[in-house]
Amino acid sequence: MADILQGSVADLLRCPRTGAAMRLGEGAYVSVGDDRVRFPVEGGILRAFVPHDRADADVTQDMKAFYEENPFPNYEDLDNIGSLIQKSLDRGFPEMLNRSIPPHATVLEVGCGTGQLGNFLSIAGRRVLSVDMCLNSLRLAQRFKEHQGLTGGTFAQMNLFRLPLRAAAFDVVICTGVLHHTNDAQEGFRGLLSFLRPGGHVIVGLYNRYGRLKTRTRRVLTRWIGDRVAALDPYIRGHRVEGEKRQAWVMDQYRNPHETLHTMDEVLRWFAAAKISFVRALPSTVFGSRFEMDYHHSLFEPEGPSSRVDRLLSQLQQMRHDTEGGLFIMIGTKN
Repeated sequence: MADILQGSVADLLRCPRTGAAMRLGEGAYVSVGDDRVRFPVEGGILRAFVPHDRADADVTQDMKAFYEENPFPNYEDLDNIGSLIQKSLDRGFPEMLNRSIPPHATVLEVGCGTGQLGNFLSIAGRRVLSVDMCLNSLRLAQRFKEHQGLTGGTFAQMNLFRLPLRAAAFDVVICTGVLHHTNDAQEGFRGLLSFLRPGGHVIVGLYNRYGRLKTRTRRVLTRWIGDRVAALDPYIRGHRVEGEKRQAWVMDQYRNPHETLHTMDEVLRWFAAAKISFVRALPSTVFGSRFEMDYHHSLFEPEGPSSRVDRLLSQLQQMRHDTEGGLFIMIGTKN
């Protein structure tokens, strides 16, 4: 019980039935408005998955089953805080986030997988709630957190489309690599914005229609050469990924049951419709512009204006550098 109290997130939760606050009881968070609603805490993980209220063509259950069997991105046997920091430095983007998000900020990470980013961001004293629908992935995240003595993060099993959270509770909302695995990426994006405070930043990562082309080609090749496609994957070769982590990447990239592709212009339309001011993109929307990772820059510094041609050329250029599977990042601030 003491461990649960230390990581209490009662102030961030809301009852999915009544909208009332939640209180921490014996081993569970209980709705103040309806004590039948209980979110148990098991093994340090908050179990607050609220099912969809409709049974149409939603792919949530298919994706949940896939990632329960194939936790992503998984850990390596020798991972520790030092190796986590080094990998974040090597990848670049996690360290950019670390330098851009103030200490003591409250962060929501949606689709956290096995929790590397959430654990990394919590090291600096931030309050991080990392949620995913797959319990096996969350158990790996929680195990790493406990073994390394981290205290700033909380892991919770939740449904992206039915998050039982308080409105405007977070300074930063991060959702990279999950919206394109839903049946309606824009609807998922709109839903996340209610949890972001005015002036806060939203960070969205999606597969790019052009940047994903090489990966999609390799996906076709798996029909003939199977998992040997890993030998052609630039991420695996560039980062010397081995073991379970290698297998997790292959399954996620080449055997995933559902994914959609998107463009910069499409996401800019999402931002405009939701009254989100665009800040910057990775890669940049300005063709030829390169964001340098150094201590004098922040991800939240606006980039210059761009044209439709700029954005097209920038995305076409991503085809040459597809080490992240064609993922692109868009950042905005809530007005």
